[in-house]
Amino acid sequence: MSPVYEIWGDNELESSWFQELDKRFKNANIKTIGRRGTNTKLIDGLVFYDRPDIILLKDGKPVLVLEKTQEVPTGHNVGQRVARLVRAAESQIPVLYFLPFDARKHGKHTGICSINTRLIKAMLKMSEIHECPIVPIKWPTDSHGELVRDGSEDNEVKHLVGSILDSYPEKWNPVARNYTSLIEEEMERRNDNHPPYRKLPTSAKIVNTVDFFHGSRYKQSQYETLLGRKTSLVYTMDMSPKSCRREDPYTGMQFIYDYGWLRKGPKPSDRDSNLILEIPQVTVSRWKTANPNDPMLKASNWYLTADAIALKDGIILIEHE
Repeated sequence: MSPVYEIWGDNELESSWFQELDKRFKNANIKTIGRRGTNTKLIDGLVFYDRPDIILLKDGKPVLVLEKTQEVPTGHNVGQRVARLVRAAESQIPVLYFLPFDARKHGKHTGICSINTRLIKAMLKMSEIHECPIVPIKWPTDSHGELVRDGSEDNEVKHLVGSILDSYPEKWNPVARNYTSLIEEEMERRNDNHPPYRKLPTSAKIVNTVDFFHGSRYKQSQYETLLGRKTSLVYTMDMSPKSCRREDPYTGMQFIYDYGWLRKGPKPSDRDSNLILEIPQVTVSRWKTANPNDPMLKASNWYLTADAIALKDGIILIEHE
């Protein structure tokens, strides 16, 4: 009996594009991913953090998650789609992220933008920790930095999708391993050309935990449990009380810093340093009102991996298994 494929997509356009990548999808059932709580139990579990562009099922079991964007992840854009990749990785489902590494940004100050390699570093670490391919695929561009759109841009995606189907239910195959090695080498070349990406940005620092809280506005009872780890990575965000109701790109950035610099295992508790989100202008009351830890809302992403959120007048501690 032939396998039954289901393509769950964010929209019909993405699903139709994906269906053309492999002849095995010719008779696939096309379905639209709904908001949280409206899908099947399996799909709802995979979109619990965020909704990816494509989820592929084979005979009712997840085979692949794919994300596609025409924008180069640079600046704050780098964190916007990370949570959906993490959720698939945690479920040990191979992930392909199809995106340009270098492309022209249009407008008054046009120029070539290049990928923030901290994203690649985090994806490679996710792949290692969860023992599953988490692979960024380059969308090719022409000599002017414009995206190639003649159909040939999909060749690498087709190759990797086909290899994952061929090796299923095994997650790793020679194609994915080779591509991952090439991407790691490219990341190193890019870091040689732009050394700042080897380090954390100025908004994120690894500090002595005691020093961070010494002389602070907090009572020790609010942060005492954090003192069990000697160091903390503190990610500071300049958000005002008025503008603090938002998730992207900040909730994705915490995953990049966690996987890229801290995480040693599949759980948030698998690290030796704290991950603290510092939002010094916003009170606890305002924060909880704007960003409740409600699993039906994307605001709950703030509480997925950090150990604490340090606010103007208090700390929200977050427990992980």
